[in-house]
Amino acid sequence: MVLHMRGPQVIELRDQEDLALFRMLMKRYHSQGYSPGFASGRWFVYVVDGYWCAGAFLHDPGPFHRLFVKYRLDTKRSYFIRRIAKFCPGDYLVDFLHALAAKLAAEGKELIVTMGLDDHSNALYKRAGFEMVGMARTGKPVFVLRLDRYR
Repeated sequence: MVLHMRGPQVIELRDQEDLALFRMLMKRYHSQGYSPGFASGRWFVYVVDGYWCAGAFLHDPGPFHRLFVKYRLDTKRSYFIRRIAKFCPGDYLVDFLHALAAKLAAEGKELIVTMGLDDHSNALYKRAGFEMVGMARTGKPVFVLRLDRYR
């Protein structure tokens, strides 16, 4: 889908055709693909010059509740990033995360939480201002972005 709008924007997807395209792009561009088990959550794309340049799938903390409790993270006003990927050439992910954070902060959310990949530098999260709060029992680093600075 090509959209015509001014400046980069974060768009939440709801249309089934858009979601099908999102899943296909994530399957192609994310190292872990896209699991059909991700039935509920929120799907966002970063639209630049009318094109989807990045996307993210977020869900509530439910599947990672123990992690939230362990690190004393708010479970009611937080989202967990399950997948994030860029879909076109260019460096869009940090800007996308900041724009997404501002959108979620405006909704009253307090945190974005994610786990890094164990075979990756996780530079994206560090560059976007996430702080590493510890390790999951799987050995993957846990990152948190506090949204109060986006209000």
